[in-house]
Amino acid sequence: MTFSVLYGEDVDVAFLSKLDPVDEACYDPKYWGEAANTIARYEKNRQQFVFVLDDATQELAGYINFFPCEEGLYKDNLSECDYIRDDDITPDEVAPYRHDENHLFIISLCVHPRYQGGGVIKLLTDGFIAYLNRLEEQGYPITDIIGTAVSPHGKKALRNMLFRELRQLSDGNTVFICDDTHLEKLLLNDLFFPSYKADYWMMIPLAEHEANLRVSRLLEECQANGPQGEGKDAQLGAQMVEALQERLSYECTNKVVEDIELACLGSFDFLHTTDDYKGLEDPDQETVVNTNRGTAVLVAHRKTHMFILAVMLPRYANSVTQMEDQVSYGYVRIRDPRNPQQFVSFYEYLRLTYGLHRCGQPKNLLYLSNLPATQQELANMLAAEAVDNYGRTYTLKSPELNELAATDRSQYEDYQVYLSSRAIVYVPCKFAPDAELRMQDISDYLFVAVITLFQNTALEKVNNRVTVILEERSDISPRVKLAIDEEYGKTVRFWEDQNFKYLAAQYESQAIREAFLNAEIRDMYNEHQEYLEHVVSVKAAIADNRNATILSVAATVLAVISIKPFIVDLLKALYEFLGIEAVYAETSVSFGLFGGIVVFLLLVLLYMRRKGNDHRFGQGR
Repeated sequence: MTFSVLYGEDVDVAFLSKLDPVDEACYDPKYWGEAANTIARYEKNRQQFVFVLDDATQELAGYINFFPCEEGLYKDNLSECDYIRDDDITPDEVAPYRHDENHLFIISLCVHPRYQGGGVIKLLTDGFIAYLNRLEEQGYPITDIIGTAVSPHGKKALRNMLFRELRQLSDGNTVFICDDTHLEKLLLNDLFFPSYKADYWMMIPLAEHEANLRVSRLLEECQANGPQGEGKDAQLGAQMVEALQERLSYECTNKVVEDIELACLGSFDFLHTTDDYKGLEDPDQETVVNTNRGTAVLVAHRKTHMFILAVMLPRYANSVTQMEDQVSYGYVRIRDPRNPQQFVSFYEYLRLTYGLHRCGQPKNLLYLSNLPATQQELANMLAAEAVDNYGRTYTLKSPELNELAATDRSQYEDYQVYLSSRAIVYVPCKFAPDAELRMQDISDYLFVAVITLFQNTALEKVNNRVTVILEERSDISPRVKLAIDEEYGKTVRFWEDQNFKYLAAQYESQAIREAFLNAEIRDMYNEHQEYLEHVVSVKAAIADNRNATILSVAATVLAVISIKPFIVDLLKALYEFLGIEAVYAETSVSFGLFGGIVVFLLLVLLYMRRKGNDHRFGQGR
């Protein structure tokens, strides 16, 4: 099947009748254009179409209709009109191309269902980009392009051309815009089209304060009443809980399983943005490329107050490496459940709603229908860095990452898996069309990753606590050290290979443990513990020295007091010889003894303080 790409100048008015079958096949009747209106706008400016024509049948496979706007129409589309501007646009609102600036509006973009999935959209996109570049070469600069999507296919097409969401209309449609760096990349035809389908998973390690009761209440409520909510989101959440629980019970020993509980936290719209992260500077300038629906299941170990949050975003619609980049950057945002017009930090939502805070580096799990087209893209996946970057242009050149991208760490024949400290790339032999089947398939591997990540989280939690204690120069006593050791001791079971009943699962866990750098984190833990023990020992020695000094002072005072009667008798004899009443002898000795003891104690305190200053100076403080 061959096609031709034509432009508005290449056809006549009669050719426009070919639009009708495409419109009727793609749009609801309310969006079908009147032929007279289309012709009137076309006669005002003929440079407004890109067509893809089937050479064999001469049928129109798809088209894009766009034109430059006069100021009033541009403002309507940009911000002022709360409903879609469509076939009501008059010829007077269509502008000629100008040499200073041109604000384009895409009034229609569609591919006949008969030709969808066959490369027509790529021909249409390439033709559109070529046409825009030709206009620029003729001295007609493109300032920005606006389009209003009325269907999922329209939204997908605009997003593929790097359009971002601008605003929502009252009629339910979405206004998109392509400008700035997005427009630059579009004109360069620097578009990213993945060569695979993907489910995107986040695994987020979390912890809570011991006094927090919100998670316990949630778990008890789920145990008593089952999964909350209705519809597809709740159904997927219940299936995730069931599949993970079944895998844990089947593959793990009872000692591990008996302390693990699961609960679905619900579903959220996760922001997909670009790696320039404009929302950090100004939330009103947030770049909204898309939102992807994700369902979150909490894997809880209440004994240690540790949790792994597993979030599944099925059939991820955008670049998975960009979402990985956001996770690496800590820029994980969701539509605010209370105010859908805004985005909030997912971590802040978890903290405020459940009292949960991050405890270690989140991990990415990419479940792909097939490997990416290049090893370079696989390396980006393992590095968790965007392959389609905006903020700055770079290309990974890492021998270590390339080696990881070339090493399949799978233990069974029905999948391939590639591992790094940030990501797991899992490629099954069969990528099921149904999200539930894919979730059940990955649950076999996911539960191994979750158990292994608990090891990582346990070390991060203890290391964080020790770091805070040392930074704040808190009082570190043997009792505090023992409490830290006991807290870590509660997680020892997660480190045992015997947790997994099957040998291959043990090898999978060892591979993930190695990739997640658990050994390096454990070495850090041991270094912290050695230093902490040293500090505790030094403080104990200082305390022992202080106690010995106090005992010596007390002994000296008692010794002096014990010879008081002897001194009094001597002083009485002296007073009698001098003619002084002997009754004053005991009073004189008491005052003298008191004053001497005070002076002695002051001298001891000054000596101890000077010794302490010498010790601090010796430590380099």
